Amino acid sequence: MARQFDEEAGYAATYRSSTEKKWVQMAIKSMRIGTAAAALMLLLSGGTGSALAASDTDPPRPLPSGAELAVRPGERVSVTTEARVSGDAFSGVRVSSPAFAADGGLRMDDNLLVAVATVSCAAESGSYEVRFGSPLGNENASKIDRLWGSVRVAPADGAERAECDRQVAQRQPESQEERYPAGTEWPASPWDVRTVPAGGQLKAEDGLEMGSDGMVKLSSPGFTQPVVMHGDKKVTATVRIRCDAQPGLYTVHWNEEGKPAKIWARYRVTAAAPGCQDPAVTYQADAVRQKAPWLLGAAALAAVGVAGYAFFRSRRKPSR
Repeated sequence: MARQFDEEAGYAATYRSSTEKKWVQMAIKSMRIGTAAAALMLLLSGGTGSALAASDTDPPRPLPSGAELAVRPGERVSVTTEARVSGDAFSGVRVSSPAFAADGGLRMDDNLLVAVATVSCAAESGSYEVRFGSPLGNENASKIDRLWGSVRVAPADGAERAECDRQVAQRQPESQEERYPAGTEWPASPWDVRTVPAGGQLKAEDGLEMGSDGMVKLSSPGFTQPVVMHGDKKVTATVRIRCDAQPGLYTVHWNEEGKPAKIWARYRVTAAAPGCQDPAVTYQADAVRQKAPWLLGAAALAAVGVAGYAFFRSRRKPSR
């Protein structure tokens, strides 16, 4: 059988039937389509400075102290500083800028404080200051106003800003959880999230010495029972997690007599160990002490009643 040369493919090929020729032509078309698709992807992703080039998974861009960082609308910016070094840098301090969509907040990460904020999709091009500010709700107690650095926002057209809005809307909110160094009492802050297995225990300590002995009860859906805090200078309590508590994040409520309840702490539960069993629920000593005066009073009344009855009977006995 005579051999034929396939000029369309540009390759030396042989085929012995029309079916074989069709297979070769289909392969060539697939190669051409794949090349065109790859070129299109490269064209879309290659635009420098475009909002399309930013990925939702890109890490925040660090802004060092005293520096100016060039950013695009929608980018995330991180501020990091050492903990326990400056009086105006601690958990909860706001990191704000007119260029940000919302304020960031310093959060503890081991021995560092980290805040993350997003550049607003509507921010106009130009330079903007980044400053530390007092925590929300604590502006008067600790006035903080410290210049950290600045960001320079690049120009963006309408299409880029629209894409920026779409990407930012799809992002998950920044985590508020904190991680404190080992050995730190719990909770060091309301977002000091410790991990404990179902059936395990946590020791809760009132580090700010806000509570009084026997006046604060801690409650949580994951506890086997509410617990009362005791202590002289600072109150503490050991809480036990139910064996059937489902994995996830739980809140702890601070219930103080005469005051509204508030979220005081958080913890994360992991799966229980095999064979986990909750201990029998027992009444705490404070409950016994609260009942003791009533029991003593009742006993005293009963004793008085018996003595009175005996005296009355002795007076009614006939004389001989």
